[in-house]
Amino acid sequence: MTLGDAAGAVADAAQSVIHADRSDDAFERMSDRTTHADALHQAGRRAEAEALFREAERMQAERQPDHPLLYSLRGFQYCDLLLAAVEHAAWRTVLPAPAGSGVRNEGLAEACRAVSERAAQTLKIAEHNRWLLDTALDHLSLGRAALYEAILTGADVRRAQPDIEQAVAGLHHAGTQEFTVRGLLTRAWLRCLLGARSGPDSAQADLDEAWDIAERGSMRLHLADIHLHRARLFHAATSYPWDSPRADLAAARKLIEQCGYGRRLEELADAEAALGRART
Repeated sequence: MTLGDAAGAVADAAQSVIHADRSDDAFERMSDRTTHADALHQAGRRAEAEALFREAERMQAERQPDHPLLYSLRGFQYCDLLLAAVEHAAWRTVLPAPAGSGVRNEGLAEACRAVSERAAQTLKIAEHNRWLLDTALDHLSLGRAALYEAILTGADVRRAQPDIEQAVAGLHHAGTQEFTVRGLLTRAWLRCLLGARSGPDSAQADLDEAWDIAERGSMRLHLADIHLHRARLFHAATSYPWDSPRADLAAARKLIEQCGYGRRLEELADAEAALGRART
C-alpha cells in the first residue's frame, strides 16, 4: 500500500485474514481484518471497509472487554475511515463556488465529535503505555476532527492547532516517515487557513518536507495527496510555488489511476472542476 499498489494490498490483506482465521489467534484475526479494511478504504471500497472495521471492533471488545474500541494504529485507521466523508465535505467547502455550494453538513459535525470522543479514549491507552507513534496518531485524529468540524461550522480553526502540532512533533519523534507525511499534510491545510502560506513554518514548508519524504520513499499514494493539496491550497495564489495547479492535478490523476487509489477520485474530480472554474 505504501508503494502504491492498492489492488495488490487488498488481495494480500484478504489472504492474511484467511490465514489468521486458520491460526485461531484472536489478536491476528482482529488485526488482520483492520489491515484488510484499511486497504479496501484506500481503494475506494468504503462500505466493505466499514463492515470489516466493525467486525474487527467486535472482536476487539471480546478480546479485551476493558478496551472495547480499536486502538493504536488500528484505531487511527478506523478514525481515518470515519472522517473520510467529513474530510471530503470540508474540502468542498473551501474550494471555489459552486463546488462548495450545496454541501450537506447534516450529521458531519456529529461524526467529528464521535471521532474526537473515540480518539480521546484511545489516547489514554497510548499515553499510559508510552507509545510514541500511537500517541501522535491519536492527536492527529483529534486535530483532524477539530479542523474539519471548524471548517464545516465556520468556527475558529485554531481550536485544532494544539493537537495537530503535538501530532507532527510526535510523528517526527517517533521517526515513522510514512505517518509523518500525513501529519504534515494536515498541518499544511491548517497553516494555509491561518494565512501562513509561504516562508518558515508555513503550508508550503510542510508540503515541501512531505514531498521530500514521499519522493525518497517512493510513497506514491502520498505523492498523489501532495499534488492534490498543492492545487487545492494554492490554486488562487498570485505566485504558485511549484509548476502549476493544472500540472499538479494531472500528476495526481495519473498516480491515483495507476495506483487504484479510489478513495481520492471524488476529491480529484472536485478539484479539477474548481480549477476549471477558477481559470474561466
